Amino acid sequence: MYVVIAGGGRLGAQLADSLIAGGHEVFVIDTDEGAVNRLRSRLGAVAMTGDATSQAVLTEAGTARASVFIATTSRDEDNLAVCQLAKARFNVPRTVAVVGDPDNVSVFELLGIDDVVSSTDLVLSRIAGALPARPLVRLMPVTGRSKEMVGI
Repeated sequence: MYVVIAGGGRLGAQLADSLIAGGHEVFVIDTDEGAVNRLRSRLGAVAMTGDATSQAVLTEAGTARASVFIATTSRDEDNLAVCQLAKARFNVPRTVAVVGDPDNVSVFELLGIDDVVSSTDLVLSRIAGALPARPLVRLMPVTGRSKEMVGI
């Protein structure tokens, strides 16, 4: 499967690495030449410097043959724009966008983005899962040890 990723930062680079390891063909677009050079040195000629909101850049990246377009930039508005462009102009069947502001999730879904991932919601969910649902009740210290008995 051919996947185009907008955003070659930490998330986009890790995603590209993982998809390539899984046997997929991947191409990454990023405005930061340093990020693109790091990707190229690590993964080969699978990245280009450019603005993914440009139709010419998306054309050069081969977006028309992509099965999936994933937007991982740090700007929600860019992620929305490039996913809509990939879907409407290049007929990409599946679009995925990472959203920083959870209030934007419903807008992305309303505007036809297939999969919307809220990074904030993921972090909050992970932290909430690590905390007990109810506070611990300290019952008593265990003599001679640096431990205590608690009730849950």
